[in-house]
Amino acid sequence: MTAKRARIDVHHHVLPDFYIEMQRGQGITGSAYRGFPEWSPELSLALMDRLDIAATIFSFTSPGIYFGDIAQTRDMARRCNDFLAGLAVKHPKRFGGFAFLPLPDADAALNEIARIDDELKLEGVCLLTSVDDVYIGHPDFEAVYAELNRRKMVVFIHPCYPPGKEARDWDLPRMLIDYPFETTKVAANLILNGVTTRHPDIKFLLSHGGGTLPMLAHRISIFDKQTKFRDQYPEGALAHIQRFYCDTALCGHDAPLNALRAFVPDTRILFGTDYPYISADIAASETAGFDAYAGFDPAGRALVERGNAERLWPRFAAMAV
Repeated sequence: MTAKRARIDVHHHVLPDFYIEMQRGQGITGSAYRGFPEWSPELSLALMDRLDIAATIFSFTSPGIYFGDIAQTRDMARRCNDFLAGLAVKHPKRFGGFAFLPLPDADAALNEIARIDDELKLEGVCLLTSVDDVYIGHPDFEAVYAELNRRKMVVFIHPCYPPGKEARDWDLPRMLIDYPFETTKVAANLILNGVTTRHPDIKFLLSHGGGTLPMLAHRISIFDKQTKFRDQYPEGALAHIQRFYCDTALCGHDAPLNALRAFVPDTRILFGTDYPYISADIAASETAGFDAYAGFDPAGRALVERGNAERLWPRFAAMAV
């Protein structure tokens, strides 16, 4: 594969020491199924070279930065976003970033959006599926959606733990089942509450092949005209589902890729790994599964691996490794 066709990874996380220490301060001792993985820019670059990844758009991920203290959340958002911007400045051909917003403070989020877009020049924002027991798509954040739409920004939706109390004695790792369902809940929430209708210029990017959305898309569409939400999305759910962007992280198998492509065109699918929350070896095996998938024709594969990302972020189109 030539440098021009080398992949762009849109689902790749950072885990600097200050983010680990913030979590430890909240009593969090690891990720959803293991301790904190080892991460450094150098480890990411090594994986990228191993998997023919030309550029990576980094993001912070669950549990996020809001733990009840708004001032702390504002400060941490700035620290996280400055960290991402610093990586991009140091490695402009290799790294970009999806910034955190200091939600649930909508006013602070509006200020940070301006800084992200005008000063830091990051690739978009990362919104976790819920914050302060409110799902993304809730009217409390309408002003934020409006500003993201005005700026035509990419919004990477990443799952986090479900809001509310856990069932008694339920201790399955939440990333196994809850994460894909949380992504699906937010996708449906954005459609049914009219966010994707009112703000069509936001480019929503869903994690992990859209979660369970490909399996539920037809079911959701059956009830287009049957619920109280029907006037919020007059085109019907499938039209909006087809406009979501989705990454391929943890979808290195024919079944999830076929399901995704049944509802989302190849022009809306982007390559992703989910490193370092999955190990380098799992990232490699999932990428091998993606490479073995025969459903893409050469043009479609080129779009998924790089072309769609170049269209969203033209600066990568002009860069060679």
